[in-house]
Amino acid sequence: MAAFQALQPPVPFGYDHASVKQYSFREQLIRGSFYSTFACSSGRKWINSSVLSAAFVLLLFAGEPRASAQVTVLHSFGDGSVANDGASPAAGLIQAPDGNFYGVTGYQAGKTGPNGTVFQMTPAGVVRIIKRFTSQTLIGPLLYYKKTLIGVAGSSPTEPNGALFALTGYPDGPWAKHFWHKFGGTAGDGIGPVGGLALGSGDLYGTTMGGGSAGDGTIYKVNFRSHNYTVVYSFSDTSGTGIFPNTALARANDGNFYGGAEGLFGAAIFEMMPNGQVTLFEQLDGNAFLTGPMTKGSDGNLYGTAGGQFVIGSDFVFRFTTGPGGGVGFLASLRDVYNGQTMGVIEGPNGNIYGLSLEDGTAGMGTVFELAAGSNIITILHNFGDGSVQNDGAIPVGTLVVGSDNNLYGATSQGGSAGLGTVFRISP
Repeated sequence: MAAFQALQPPVPFGYDHASVKQYSFREQLIRGSFYSTFACSSGRKWINSSVLSAAFVLLLFAGEPRASAQVTVLHSFGDGSVANDGASPAAGLIQAPDGNFYGVTGYQAGKTGPNGTVFQMTPAGVVRIIKRFTSQTLIGPLLYYKKTLIGVAGSSPTEPNGALFALTGYPDGPWAKHFWHKFGGTAGDGIGPVGGLALGSGDLYGTTMGGGSAGDGTIYKVNFRSHNYTVVYSFSDTSGTGIFPNTALARANDGNFYGGAEGLFGAAIFEMMPNGQVTLFEQLDGNAFLTGPMTKGSDGNLYGTAGGQFVIGSDFVFRFTTGPGGGVGFLASLRDVYNGQTMGVIEGPNGNIYGLSLEDGTAGMGTVFELAAGSNIITILHNFGDGSVQNDGAIPVGTLVVGSDNNLYGATSQGGSAGLGTVFRISP
């Protein structure tokens, strides 16, 4: 058994539906203090969160933003610059090969109720709405694959359990909308998709928080060419792999997929092989839950965030190593100075780790943070709403993305000049 790598510095990287039991990462996270790893009877590992929170004094937390980090607001939704603009971005951005960024909103400016949009933004920050949805909110980041944008929609009057959609017409349009699957239409189908899809070998994989043969969530796949949809795995409280998956899947270098779900004692990190076999890989003790999807670093490891409200401490950044002897290694903590909650991390072009936190910071509106490669020091690069950048947004969503210019791009769900959210760039 590999020893848990507590306080080890990171290596450089180089639905809301009545029938779905909702255990949001924002409500069910542990605030773990210090961690060690033990073997369980299955040979896998679980993480004990009962050790002293005083160990966190070994970690430094830089609450003041670094002066060299420059934040630029590229677009304020609903400010009048775009006709029938979107409102309230619901996920992070992606950048496609044409250099443009693409994202989703849950609403439209000037309209009531969930009427989501898909928007395109040039590197210079010029936004246009490429597709509007009626009575549907969009809930996760898009996936670009073979000139197609693929995403998931939440509950609506016509698709009460969510839907999987695709947009064609890349890059200049006209854009056409296609529904590949409407969840919950047959017995045993998943309901309540979790935003974000992972690419396999010709198939796309995703998760739902409910549905399946036991009602405890599913892993599904859809073929890109035929759009054939299949439930690959149904979670249950007797399967030993967790229930109610709450993150998108991440594909590692070993070809397997990894994600987070509820477990008997906390978060279950499960492994799915290409043949659909699912096993429990890691158990986080103490009501721990992953707070966002894991992402792959250039060193081949997966990186993510976890945390919670039931143990003294804070959300933390971890490294997840796959394969025999692999497991979770604690990297650094966002000490609970502002009661921040995380949403996953990415690797920057300089090898550092970057992420967003919710409703914390000096103004209580969220932060951008950095974990320097080779250290366990968390630095706050920007406090949203602190007055340093006018109309800079509030309550960031999803994860950041590294642009082709090596800057970081993200979105906030609120704030900006019209109070309906922003897209921003940060140069760390």
